Amino acid sequence: MSSIREAQKIFEAIFRAENEGHRTCLLMITTVQGSAYRRPGAKMMMVDDGRMVGTLSGGCLEGDLYHYAEKVMKTQVPTMHHYNLVEDEMWGLGIGCKGEIDVLIEPIWVNSSFWLEFFQAIHQEEPLLLGLQLPQGERFYHRASGERAGSLSSQSKSWFPEFSYSARTIVKDGVLLDYLMPPPKLIVAGAGHDAKPVVELAKRVGFDVYILDRRALLNNAREFPWASEWIVDESGLSNRRELYGAYWLIMNHHQARDEAALFQAMQSHPRYIGVLGPLARTQDMLKNIQKTHIENLPIFAPVGLDLGAETPEEVAISIVSELMMIRQQTLGGHLNGRDRIHLPPGNTNAPTHPLAQ
Repeated sequence: MSSIREAQKIFEAIFRAENEGHRTCLLMITTVQGSAYRRPGAKMMMVDDGRMVGTLSGGCLEGDLYHYAEKVMKTQVPTMHHYNLVEDEMWGLGIGCKGEIDVLIEPIWVNSSFWLEFFQAIHQEEPLLLGLQLPQGERFYHRASGERAGSLSSQSKSWFPEFSYSARTIVKDGVLLDYLMPPPKLIVAGAGHDAKPVVELAKRVGFDVYILDRRALLNNAREFPWASEWIVDESGLSNRRELYGAYWLIMNHHQARDEAALFQAMQSHPRYIGVLGPLARTQDMLKNIQKTHIENLPIFAPVGLDLGAETPEEVAISIVSELMMIRQQTLGGHLNGRDRIHLPPGNTNAPTHPLAQ
């Protein structure tokens, strides 16, 4: 899967450039074998005046890719380009990633009905599947709600798979299937000073952050500019379906408020609940709210990875690292000695925790 926010950023840049009278193209990684900087679904854009937004390789391939993009912008014909980074010494890039990647270079004309509809669709914050026949041919999208767009022949309609919220971006039968997902929601219960670096870092790595704290003097846009929403009225929170399946972080530093937030989190089908403080305190809170059967709940207490963190900034890194670990379905740990940096999501068992034993 890929980030719908990245797609929004890329297509907004494309629209701005084309409104200025420039030609543009979309570049997207379609397949990766071995090690590479980014995974399938990663996107960037290029403009005929040399501007670029986004990255596919951290700067290693972009200069070379621009030569191919220039041709695509002139001819308006999509193309694929293959890089074998194991053999890159042959053509002097010296990247050393030791993998192979395929990149689609797609000319974009924003006045076309398809790309205009797609641009509008990705701003609905709804999961969406983009399908592209490679290197050229049918273009279509399929929203999770069922809406579909694109001119498809009756034979090619079989390309529409059942929508999956966990599927990876893949190429199947010559068609790129790119699942674009909105950012996961993180509810931070507690607007204390130590929550600020957590909120900023979580936002930077792709979470949509909500602050839950009835103290409006602390819970506001001035104190937490990185948040998307500042919830001071908790009534009706349990009825907000868009918050189902969210990540929760309990850090009020006040046991009664933490217990109330913990109770709410447990009712919301959470993906993750992290509780700040000692394990014994969390066990005490669970007894107080009469929640003892938690075998199937993803409660992590104490929250965070063991990084030896002490300062608020260090603790934020520890917490957000654990959030990323759960989001990416890995076990964390060292990369040292691994043949592959990126393993497929779900390739590891879920971490166990004393509270669930």
